[in-house]
Amino acid sequence: MPAWFLSDSFYRFDWIPVWALAACWTAAVVLLVLPWLGRRGTPGWVALAIALGMGMVPVWGISMFVASFVAEDSQVVATEVSSDGRHEVVTESYKLYNNPASCRVLLRERGGLFSRQALVWDGAGNVCPQRVSFTDDTTISVTEAGCAKPKMTTFDADRTQVAQTYWASRRIC
Repeated sequence: MPAWFLSDSFYRFDWIPVWALAACWTAAVVLLVLPWLGRRGTPGWVALAIALGMGMVPVWGISMFVASFVAEDSQVVATEVSSDGRHEVVTESYKLYNNPASCRVLLRERGGLFSRQALVWDGAGNVCPQRVSFTDDTTISVTEAGCAKPKMTTFDADRTQVAQTYWASRRIC
């Protein structure tokens, strides 16, 4: 499974670019051909290298097309760490391709490379919430701007799964 599909759950993989598969494939083809450049290679190896190289043309084109549409520009606005230090709630402002700027709140583990994340609140096209905090070890409170009553959700600390994902209110609270 390509790493960019895992970056939703395992957020530390989001630095792996979409075109990494194409780059690895191209490097493998080059390494296959290099030993045969200095001397006359067998026709089978040369034909295989040419076929693999020609197969890369559409892969590079598709990967660049996908990279342009999944590109995301995000910036952390605020971070709140749980009392036990195992999780954090991250408020993040982001922009996808040509959509308006949005905000989201993510629950993240703080345990290393395979740390997971889960969406808590998404405000597509809205401003970030006024306040996000842990009320106890397994409860998250999200207070939207202009709302007096916070939205509360619980989460499973072992599986990093949120009981309920909230979407920004379009109406006045």
